[in-house]
Amino acid sequence: MDAREPVNILMVDDQPGKLLSYEAILSDLGENLITATSAREALEHLLKTDIAVILMDVNMPEINGFALAAMIHQHPRSQQTAILFISGVHLTERDMLKGYEYGAVDYMTVPIIPELLRAKVRVFADLYRKTVALQRLEREAQRSQHLMLLGRLAASVSHEIRNPLASVVLHVGLLEEELREPSPDSATVVPEAFAEVKSQLARLEELVQDYLSLARVVTIERTPQDLGAAVEAWAQEWQELMTTKGVTLQLDRMTHLGQAVFHASTLRRVVLNLVHNALDAMPQGGTLTLAGEISATHVHLHVRDTGSGIPAEKLPHIFEPLYTTKPEGTGLGLYIVREIITAHAGQITVQSSEGHGTTFTITLPRAGD
Repeated sequence: MDAREPVNILMVDDQPGKLLSYEAILSDLGENLITATSAREALEHLLKTDIAVILMDVNMPEINGFALAAMIHQHPRSQQTAILFISGVHLTERDMLKGYEYGAVDYMTVPIIPELLRAKVRVFADLYRKTVALQRLEREAQRSQHLMLLGRLAASVSHEIRNPLASVVLHVGLLEEELREPSPDSATVVPEAFAEVKSQLARLEELVQDYLSLARVVTIERTPQDLGAAVEAWAQEWQELMTTKGVTLQLDRMTHLGQAVFHASTLRRVVLNLVHNALDAMPQGGTLTLAGEISATHVHLHVRDTGSGIPAEKLPHIFEPLYTTKPEGTGLGLYIVREIITAHAGQITVQSSEGHGTTFTITLPRAGD
C-alpha cells in the first residue's frame, strides 16, 4: 500500500442524515467513504472489503454497536480494524469499558466537532496504512528467509537422497545378477532385495514430499471445513497402522468440533507427521489420543501419546530446521509442521515430560459464521 493510497472508512448509522453529515465532514481527507444503515449491511461490506476505520453509532435497532463490534472482531480479516463509537447520549464508564472490550479505540458524543472527528479519523487511517506497510515488509522478509532456507534444505536433501539412491542401485544390481544367474539362496535374496528397494524408494518419496511441502507452504489456500469430520476420516485411514504398532487410537470430542479454516491435504500431512512421531515414541505400544477443543475464536487439536516423552533440554529445539534426534532423520519434519501451521494463521505448541508422554496442540482460527 502506497503511503497516501486511500483507505476505506466505513460509517454505520441507521439515520441517513447523520451519514450525510459524516461524509461532508470527512470528504476533505481523500479517503474512500462507505456507508451502511444497518449492522447486516455493515457486515456485508466487511466481508468484501478491507476497512481501515469504522464510525459506528452505539444505539442502533436490531443489533447495537457493541454487539456489532464483537461480531466484527471475531472475523480474522477485521481484528485490527479501528472502531470509533459515536453516541447521542452520555455513556457511563461501564459502557465505555464494555466498548473497549469489544474493540473500540475511541468515543465521540453528539454534537460532533468536525475538526476533531477529521483529526481522529486521519490518525487511525494513517496508522492503518503504516500497519499494512509493516506487515507487507514482514511478509517480504519472511519470504526472503524462506527462500534462503529452501536453498540450504535443497543441499541437505540432495545429500540425504544419495544414501537411499545408492542402496537402490546396489539392490537392483543384485536382482539383475539373480535374474541372469540365480544363486542357491535366490528364494531368500530376491524378496529381501525387493523389500529393500521398496523401503528406500519410500524414503526417497518422503524426502521429496518434505521438500515440496516446505516449498509450497506459502501458497496454500485455506477454506472453512469441518475439522472433526476430517480428523475422523484420517483416523480411519490410519487404524491399520495403529494395529500393527500395538497402539490404541482414541478420538475425543471430535463430533461437535465445528469448522476451522484449513487446507485439508496439507493439514493431514501435519497430523500424520505428529502421529508417526508418537508411534516412534511408543515402540512397545500405548495409547494415542486425538482430542478436540473449542474456544471463542479458535479450534484446538491435541495429539497426545503415552510414549517416552522428550527430554527437557531438547524441547526448545525440536521445531528448528535440520535439527533431529533420529539416526536417519532429516530434521525437516517438525520444522515443516510449524511452517504449515503458521501458513494457516495458527500455532503449534508442545508439552512433554520424559517418561510420561507428549502432547502437541494445533490451534487454528474458527471459520466465521
